[in-house]
Amino acid sequence: MKKLYVVLVLILSLAFTGCKSTDVKNENNTVQNNEKMKQGELVKFDYEIYGNNYEVTFEEAPKRAVTMSQFMTEMLLALNLEDRMVGTAFMDNEIYPEFKDAYEKIPVLSDKYPSKEKLFSVEPDFVSGWTSAFDEKRVASADEMIENGIKPFLAKSISGNGSLETVYQDFEDLGNIFRVEQKANKVILNMKSQIKSIQDKIGNISEEEMVKVFAYDSGEKEPFIVAGGGVSGDIIRKAKGKNIFEDIKKGYATVSWEEVVEKNPAIIVIVDYGDTDYETKLNFLKNHPALKELEAVKENRFVKISLADMSPGIRNAKAIEKLANGFYPEKF
Repeated sequence: MKKLYVVLVLILSLAFTGCKSTDVKNENNTVQNNEKMKQGELVKFDYEIYGNNYEVTFEEAPKRAVTMSQFMTEMLLALNLEDRMVGTAFMDNEIYPEFKDAYEKIPVLSDKYPSKEKLFSVEPDFVSGWTSAFDEKRVASADEMIENGIKPFLAKSISGNGSLETVYQDFEDLGNIFRVEQKANKVILNMKSQIKSIQDKIGNISEEEMVKVFAYDSGEKEPFIVAGGGVSGDIIRKAKGKNIFEDIKKGYATVSWEEVVEKNPAIIVIVDYGDTDYETKLNFLKNHPALKELEAVKENRFVKISLADMSPGIRNAKAIEKLANGFYPEKF
């Protein structure tokens, strides 16, 4: 009986061990399969570009990206994707300092837009930038790019309905496309944390207490301005500024000098970029005969901000901090 008992124990022990080994093996296979599914999952986007609808599917992470706007160049660099970038173009200002070393390793295809031949010569599999990058008169149409194996990506945050929320969504989308989801989430959380810290310093301010802001982009006969819609308008809101043209639901618009005078802003934000530098714009506004009685001009309250800061992307938290410092210097 004792021998029989020992034999039964051994059989049961071996059976249990075999089951346990099978369970571990199945568990490992499940993990491996899940990982393969994650790596091979399809990432799809629907775009409307110049009246044409496109469905773009990223079956795998791009390996040869080209960015044709500063904001998109810096978004990819914020995700540490410089090793997958084969070209950049169209810078508005100096590269964000923390990305300087990485940026200098990437070929610059053109100061503005590259030719179609130049773009195709680096054999990209991903292209992104402003909508105008997909104009055949500028570079190449989205159809031409797709026919040549290039996947276009159009950021949600460049529309007139853009906001900081769409910037976060763009980072999340890029994280999914390039399979760097954790890095994208880290960037988003860091931006949100920075913005909350800035707003906490400003404190609670009622609508009536918010400083009235005129955001001047360019133009002499009529001012081209940062309007109430889009990311730029939301940046002003997040800095607790009241855009005097917040009712215009576009990112940028043209108004009259009479409208500016009528609204009498307390602060003028000057967007710095291009051939006309900040000092030139500042002197023009200070000496404009119609603006001499404005509160902002009398009090010499001007804030300099770069176009790259006001474009969607990684700079937006710092842009809010710069504006908030100019709007409420006593808080900082």
